[in-house]
Amino acid sequence: MSGELLQVESNALLLQQGISLLERLDDAQYAGGLGSWAPVGAQYRHVLDHYQSFLRGLESARVDYDARTRDELVERSRLAALAASQECLEGLTPLGGTADRPILVQMDSGAGPEFPDWRESSAGRELQFLCSHTIHHYALIRLLLEGAGTELDPSFGVAPSTLSHQRAALH
Repeated sequence: MSGELLQVESNALLLQQGISLLERLDDAQYAGGLGSWAPVGAQYRHVLDHYQSFLRGLESARVDYDARTRDELVERSRLAALAASQECLEGLTPLGGTADRPILVQMDSGAGPEFPDWRESSAGRELQFLCSHTIHHYALIRLLLEGAGTELDPSFGVAPSTLSHQRAALH
């Protein structure tokens, strides 16, 4: 499998993992908080915001991760999150042949919105970023849910390199 197909497939698998999680949770688990932590829904919405920003920006070759929709309905409603997840998954499907496509990416690194920081990247590099970002937030979701007594698949929120290392250590 080419690196590009692997990047698209890896992101698709992560979104499918999120869909499977959403199908297992009830609304209280999704939208309820645990202490001062942001609820699962807020973490998951944040993940989808990044996929939506990426997919929306591909046409113009300008991805602005700060121009997120921050849809509160997706944050509170599992059904809205499921629909948005499916849309992102469908958006990834036609991405064959775009990995080396140059794009500009903007994300506030602390200077504030009055100092936009557009940087050169590629669609493939941003797909790598999305994998890493998604796994990071899935790990936070894992902490929230396990802290509330919900058992998850052992691979949820774990980086592929860690999973490979764990498998190698078993042999």
